[in-house]
Amino acid sequence: MMENDDQLIKNFLLAGKQEIEDNGFSRRVIRLLPQRAQWLSDLLSMACTVACCILFYIFNGVEVLFRTINETITSQAYYQASNISSQSLYLAAAVLILVGLQRACSLKW
Repeated sequence: MMENDDQLIKNFLLAGKQEIEDNGFSRRVIRLLPQRAQWLSDLLSMACTVACCILFYIFNGVEVLFRTINETITSQAYYQASNISSQSLYLAAAVLILVGLQRACSLKW
């Protein structure tokens, strides 16, 4: 039902669609906008970037970042290792033994 309504609305809007000539109006309006706002925006962005870099250095951000990454990886490894069942360990050991035997048998004597 919703698709029919959407299609009806789309057909209705397409039937009444009219193209209006722009004749460069949009371009003229954009040119008349104050350029000072763009310059001020760029200056503010640069000042905020410099302030963030300085604060990152002052508060020893590199060490905090590496410590956080290390703790995340360690906790995920511990979580994954603690959820391994004994059946999974037996299966992995059996596969490793079979692969080792296959490689040993494939050696030329």
